[in-house]
This record gives sequence, structure tokens and C-alpha cells, in this order.
Amino acid sequence: MLKGLRDRLTKSNEDLHAESLQARFEDPTCSTIAAAGPRGPVRLHGEVAALQVVPRAGAPSLEVTVDDGTGRAVAVFTGRRRIGGLDPGRAVLVEGVARRERGRLVLVNPAYTLRR
Repeated sequence: MLKGLRDRLTKSNEDLHAESLQARFEDPTCSTIAAAGPRGPVRLHGEVAALQVVPRAGAPSLEVTVDDGTGRAVAVFTGRRRIGGLDPGRAVLVEGVARRERGRLVLVNPAYTLRR
């Protein structure tokens, strides 16, 4: 009991948040972001950590950073500036083909489902 409390008191807020996300998004039907490989179909469940509109090939694209506590992935929605309901802190399931781009796991135009 005391060891568990001592461990929690010595962990950083980031570590505690990561543990919380891992517990929240543990799903046997999904890969963890850390285990997801590039160049293959993936199904990821996590929390929207950030949103950013960036130009890609001359058109705006919405980049949605998804965090499951094991890592982060970026879902890119080309030609979009906003998607209703997709806000920071919202749970989302994304499915698509992953690739590595500038050290990030990226899914372009994935299917998505908003979760609670």
C-alpha cells in the first residue's frame, strides 16, 4: 500500500496522465500507438490531444494528434479546417493505413468514430 502511494507521489504529471490514458483506452480490438507499425492497416483508440490546420499540397488540412498513453499518432484530414465534435479531450477511434512521416505515425484521411 505505501509502496504504491510512494510510486504515485514520485511520478511526474505526464507519467500519471499517460497511465490514465492507457487504462482508459485499453481495447483488445485496437493496437496501441506504440505497437502500431507503418505501412499497414491500423485501428487506434485514444484522446484528441491537439488540433492544427496546416497547408498540404496547397490546400488546408486538419491534423489531429491522438494520444493513447503509449504514444501519439497524427490523423490528417485533407481539405478540412474543422470536423464537428472532434475537439481536444474527446475520445476517438481512427482506422486507416499508417506511415512514418518526419518521425511521426501518420494516417491520411482515416475513418473515425467519436467516442465518449
